[in-house]
Amino acid sequence: MISHASNILVLLFFLCTTLFISFSSSTSFPTQYSILGPNLDRALSKDEAMLLFQLWKKEHGRVYIDLDEMTKRFEIFVSNLNYITGSNAKRMSLSPSHHHHLLGVSKFADLSPTEFKEMYLHDFEMATDDNGMKGINEVSCQAPSSLDWRQKGVVTPVKSQGTCGSCWAFSAAGAIEGVNAIATGELINLSEQQILDCDPESNGCYVGYVDKAFDWVMSNGGIALDANYPYEGEKLTCQSSMIVHNTATIDGYGHVPQSDEGLLCATAKQPVSVCLNANDFQFYHSGIYDGENCAPTDYTNHCLLIVGYDSKEGQDFWIVKNSWGDNWGLNGYIWIKRNTNLPYGVCGINAAAYIPIKNTIHP
Repeated sequence: MISHASNILVLLFFLCTTLFISFSSSTSFPTQYSILGPNLDRALSKDEAMLLFQLWKKEHGRVYIDLDEMTKRFEIFVSNLNYITGSNAKRMSLSPSHHHHLLGVSKFADLSPTEFKEMYLHDFEMATDDNGMKGINEVSCQAPSSLDWRQKGVVTPVKSQGTCGSCWAFSAAGAIEGVNAIATGELINLSEQQILDCDPESNGCYVGYVDKAFDWVMSNGGIALDANYPYEGEKLTCQSSMIVHNTATIDGYGHVPQSDEGLLCATAKQPVSVCLNANDFQFYHSGIYDGENCAPTDYTNHCLLIVGYDSKEGQDFWIVKNSWGDNWGLNGYIWIKRNTNLPYGVCGINAAAYIPIKNTIHP
């Protein structure tokens, strides 16, 4: 821990750098990444780390209650920074590829790994009594070599779940947005808040299930627009009747076969809801994530949306939409390696994949 005397020195340095940043123009002061270089792969001095922390705080609007809290967060920030630069340096020395994944000083950089997991990740279990689930048996297909549903106008902008563990609601809503746009030709932004409030099988911000969210939308006869039922970031009183002309409906849903080919065939038809192990996503910045820190199991703790797939220099990857805002990762997205022959894919991405089914266009 930093001593009281060191505390004072830290405060004085922060005050000086705050004044410097305040009086410096944005064009003359380096960004958080230029201090480290483009790949964030070298260790920083203590002064450089302090300066970077100040820049990071300003960028993300961080304000702490007192000096002790700021000192604690700075210590965590430095620990995370050492992990980020060390991991990047190791990865770049082992692989010269321009497409390997790199870590960055994300908006979660002042959280310890334990705090991050407690706040944003929650264990999920696959349900076994899904009333509306249909069998999806297609494990081979003629899929295009690459596909991006964003380019086809069926994916809404990246959203943010905030500190509420509602990823499952965002994943479910995103999948329904996609299949509804494909069926009707109209992309509409749906209400994650209504799912969060109304799904009786969920525990709000603490745990929920994509398949149960689909069940609720079916039983409710549709889901409201986000504009009519906006996201609040906490579980509130359910307004199940808040539907304007049956905004979006589904006729069922399916569990995708647990294989790369099965997931490919599903994604070739529509965006796919997936749950996986996101323990290592805290500092993801760019490139194809290979899951080097994930065990080959079907354990999942975070849900996202696959919106396409592609390849770079022979490396195949999924294009995955997250719900941590567009200031995380690749403007809110992560590329996850595919065709790995792992039993459940990278970080279990093949384990719990679901698609909503829409057979008809409802009036």
